[in-house]
Amino acid sequence: MRHFLKIFIFSSFFFFISCDELDNGLTNGEIVAGLKEALNVGLDNSVTTASSVDGYLKNEIIKILLPPEVKSLQNTIQTGSINLGFTSVPYSTILNAYVALNPDINSDPFEELIVAMNRGAEKAADKALPIFGDAIVSMSFDDALGILQGSDTSATHYFYSKTNQALFNAFQPDVKSALDQTEANAIYTSIVGFLNYEYNTGLGTVKVSDFINTSLPETIDGYATEKAIDGLFYLIGNEETKIRQDPFAWGSSIIEKVFGSPEAQG
Repeated sequence: MRHFLKIFIFSSFFFFISCDELDNGLTNGEIVAGLKEALNVGLDNSVTTASSVDGYLKNEIIKILLPPEVKSLQNTIQTGSINLGFTSVPYSTILNAYVALNPDINSDPFEELIVAMNRGAEKAADKALPIFGDAIVSMSFDDALGILQGSDTSATHYFYSKTNQALFNAFQPDVKSALDQTEANAIYTSIVGFLNYEYNTGLGTVKVSDFINTSLPETIDGYATEKAIDGLFYLIGNEETKIRQDPFAWGSSIIEKVFGSPEAQG
């Protein structure tokens, strides 16, 4: 009788667990596997998009613009001038003279910098694939169901919050190398150098930094890396949204099971 009671209790316990699994529809392991697969698909598609020609430059949402301090300097140069008392000289005139003497600049250094930064991000994007992939592997069971039941981009946001700093540290050398290749760093160095340019007014020379008081970042590596990562995560989030909206379009049984479940659709 005691043996029968143990069997009954164990059977009842197993029955309730089984019911929970049926009600829930998914195990934690399946949820995590589905989330990882969705992020992998999103990452593959996003890197393909970002690393193509104009992947950043012609996408107005992820296009890398000038750092705020550099944009402020650009505005000053476009609208301001040096007052010499008897006359004034537009900063744009001084910049044109500087460009004519600088082999690293062809026309407008600010616009050239924007193009070069975006080209650098496009070149570096495919290097992100193994870095991001390693981070996806480390996803834990914690909060798995909450992520699945969350917003259209909740897995992407979770991934970002857990891995952003490590990804930044790993990705920055690739971005710097790409910025060197596209001459973005050389162009930026020339922009910084403009502040120390001594312009001959005809009656003497004036130094730009004596009239423009600004502090520019030492490099653009960190800024460009951050923006490149933000752009990739934006694209990954878009891919996650597509997967949630139509989980049966990706040819993946685990994505179909997880994102087609009531928990994901609910």
